Amino acid sequence: MSTYLIALSLGPVQSLIEAARRTRDLWCGSWLLSEASKAAALELHAAQPGSLIFPFTDNPAEDLRPRDTPGDIANTSNIIRASIDADDPEKISRLCERAKGAAEERIARLCLIGKDKLGDKLPLHEDLWDKQIGDILECYSAWTVMRPGETYGAASKRLGGLHAARKATRHFRPAATAPHDALGYGIPKSSLDAARESVLKLKRAERDDPMYRGPMRKLRLAGNEQLDALGVAKRLAGDPEQFTAYARVAADAWVQSLTEEQRQAIRRDYEPLARDDSDLATFVCGNHIYDGLPVDGELLYRFRLDNARQRRDLTETEKRHLGGLNGTLKAIAEKVDASGTAIAGPVPYGVILKADGDRMGALLSKAVESEHARAISKALSGFADAVPAIVRKYRGHAIYSGGDDVLAMLPLQQSVDAADELRRCFATALNSIADTLGIAPAERPSLSVGLGIGHVMEPLGSLRQRAEGAEKEAKGNALGTDETRNALAIRLGIRSGAEYGWRSRWDHPTALPDLKKLKQAFADRALPSRIAYDLRAVADRLKGLDKWVAEGESDADKAERSRTLAGMRAAETRRVLARARTEAGEKEIAPDLIDMLAERAASMGIGRLADTLIIARWLAARTAADVGDNEDG
Repeated sequence: MSTYLIALSLGPVQSLIEAARRTRDLWCGSWLLSEASKAAALELHAAQPGSLIFPFTDNPAEDLRPRDTPGDIANTSNIIRASIDADDPEKISRLCERAKGAAEERIARLCLIGKDKLGDKLPLHEDLWDKQIGDILECYSAWTVMRPGETYGAASKRLGGLHAARKATRHFRPAATAPHDALGYGIPKSSLDAARESVLKLKRAERDDPMYRGPMRKLRLAGNEQLDALGVAKRLAGDPEQFTAYARVAADAWVQSLTEEQRQAIRRDYEPLARDDSDLATFVCGNHIYDGLPVDGELLYRFRLDNARQRRDLTETEKRHLGGLNGTLKAIAEKVDASGTAIAGPVPYGVILKADGDRMGALLSKAVESEHARAISKALSGFADAVPAIVRKYRGHAIYSGGDDVLAMLPLQQSVDAADELRRCFATALNSIADTLGIAPAERPSLSVGLGIGHVMEPLGSLRQRAEGAEKEAKGNALGTDETRNALAIRLGIRSGAEYGWRSRWDHPTALPDLKKLKQAFADRALPSRIAYDLRAVADRLKGLDKWVAEGESDADKAERSRTLAGMRAAETRRVLARARTEAGEKEIAPDLIDMLAERAASMGIGRLADTLIIARWLAARTAADVGDNEDG
């Protein structure tokens, strides 16, 4: 009898998670992959109880059981490891095939649940559906036998190399290039990622047929959007009301500022538009913090509401409720304007948070025994379990939390504080095992977090990519300095096309406190909205003098010119700050704030300070007017 280390990975992440046009697609895709991973892990546990290393749980029979409705639980990672005793490597091979089969069966079951919700009211390419269901999941497995006297760490390293080599030898299937080659020739591709053909058997003209209106609305199909079998599952598997729309998260600070009477007035006309016979809105029931207004929030934005009112297929009931909602929002805006508590409706920007653990490979390499690896897995599971509640505390909704990976949506004002608490929770979760393994404090795992800020009308793919880019900047591997990892990075994409960035390590003495102080200053109207752009103009105006410094006749001359230029920049910075007035146009900027800004301009550069101020202004925003967006989208 020998002991084998087994590794399995499930995917592809691209089609299961990243291929998404709606928040529902992203959220449900993460859940589908998690359910497949749990099924595979449960198969390994059934073969030998206590064998699982990743994921590790004290009660795998309960924690890994299938759930047809997503709950507020952490996701299971798509990487699975186990230690199995066997007297024949063929038994290991068959076990891996059974685990793969369990994962495929689970995916097929969830896709069928989505299909059943359509019934027979929408014609589908049944042959394509059957083919695609068996072709969704990729599973790569590898194993190695523990040699006599060998440590877990040595075998684990060898297994990692084998598994990486196995994943590099992918299976590629031919595309449908002619009618006799394969199914799907001449059929439109899925709008989610164009990887598979659409299973919707509808011509463009048939989409306007009243008999298909119900199922089309249930799928939330926009325009000529096409869906493959996996896309149908993303729209209908589980409980669609469990997900939270990005627009609802972005609008939350404004919603919170309303009175209960105002929220009830909105609900009277909004909720009927979220019923089954309408695709104009959806309910949001998976995050109880939104119970005061449990709807997707898109129609709270004037540009979305106006578009909805212009649709030609509206029923008289829908027209009445849209008109009532329009009147309610106008009345609220007038009252809020008069009191000065809010202006112009909710801010049309939100945050996608992407986080990933640092130095995890180094930590795992210290796991000499399998029990060390299980302790690491248990610590990561504890962190993942805590993520949904932390994100909810800051008025957001977690999309995915598996091991050291986190994906979540947050409102602007609370995003930095949420990121800060997540990184502290991560460090706390892993401190105990780090102590056991004797890892020095400076080398312990940390959490790098990226915040991608984007407009509610921006494609979801772009929002997610911005968050991923911010997370990579937080990692800082391209910086070429020692200031890598353990950092927060923010990327702001303004709908006009401008992009701004900010980055700091969590342990920097001034960067994060400064950002929070500037954010509060904008929230308190202690800084005018134009100040960042005025400072940017100063930076651009004086930038040309860098060439004058470089053209100095001697080193001493260049040094003198450099001091002169620094003095000019300092003087211009203070001049602009002294002349600036707050939004009311009556108060000067407080002297201590001027001193801080002048000092930071000298140390970090006026241009970088301007970018920091722009990001701080967005982070403080609650209404459209706070970011200069007056409801035109």
